[in-house]
Amino acid sequence: MKPFKNYIATWFYRESHEEASYYPQAGGRGDSALLHSVYMQIQVPFFTTFRHYNPEAELLFFTNLEAGQLPPFLTELFQRTRTEVVTLPYRNRPPKGWYKAWMNQFYVYDVMQAMERRMQPDDTLLICDADCLCLESLDNLFQTVHTHGSALYDMNYPKGYLINGTTLEEMETIYISCYGEKPSRPICYYGGEFIALRADLITGVTREFPLLWQHNFNLPPDVPRLHEEAHMFSLLAERLRFRNNLGNQFTKRMWTGKAYNNVCPGDENLPIWHLPSEKKFGLHELYLLFMRDKTIRDEKDFRRKAGKYCGVPRTCLQKKAKDMLSVLKTKIKP
Repeated sequence: MKPFKNYIATWFYRESHEEASYYPQAGGRGDSALLHSVYMQIQVPFFTTFRHYNPEAELLFFTNLEAGQLPPFLTELFQRTRTEVVTLPYRNRPPKGWYKAWMNQFYVYDVMQAMERRMQPDDTLLICDADCLCLESLDNLFQTVHTHGSALYDMNYPKGYLINGTTLEEMETIYISCYGEKPSRPICYYGGEFIALRADLITGVTREFPLLWQHNFNLPPDVPRLHEEAHMFSLLAERLRFRNNLGNQFTKRMWTGKAYNNVCPGDENLPIWHLPSEKKFGLHELYLLFMRDKTIRDEKDFRRKAGKYCGVPRTCLQKKAKDMLSVLKTKIKP
């Protein structure tokens, strides 16, 4: 019997001037050349680390760009890491003006629809944001997904907490209005940076998605609605009854900025670090490292450098000074 495949995917959708929205962590609009450059660079540490620790996985990069539009360093990276580039149009784009930020996020549903056509019944898929690093083999994650069907990252937000313009209570109200029933238990929010599903649940999501999509975008403008992909995914997880927090043992959204830092000792031992504050800082340092070294030569040394550059589990004075200098250079650029 042919063994099941484990897929690891990330994506980048380049917004046009007409459709551009705001991306706070990258500090720019979706049509910004600087933002595009940042997102191209962070693919290097993403695919280098995920390939190193997962030599047998199928790596995929989804984008609306043609292969010839990618910078040469990415073409070389994808050849070296055996990553397949999949050019995919954005069909599940929300209406213009739907929300002020992150309007490319629903592209993840195009990715899942494409993967449904590709995957065999026992295959597993991990979709990660590109500002993630892999620090060890994900064999345990894939086995968990294969056994349980999914491994989700529960953000554990409290009731009343405003999540990108919508609370958990408001999400529950939308669920009831769409499906005519109460959820089995209070809705929780699953972080969209980490979606791990078995093939049959990918099929379930793509089957249920259109109904919730239509309901959401037909809501009156003066009522709460689902602004981004994780809002919608959280309701689909309830609808399809595959809710869990199994992903929390594999990843964490690690805020490492000056204003807010939630990194704790022990976080450095997680297999996947999500580093939204480090796109222009620690991940840029790792981009430079891998542009020079191409691969991880010493895993212990790499883990030390990754922690130092990205502030995991703590931010040293050298990093603080370097980050501050980077910010100042950006501000005084002509």
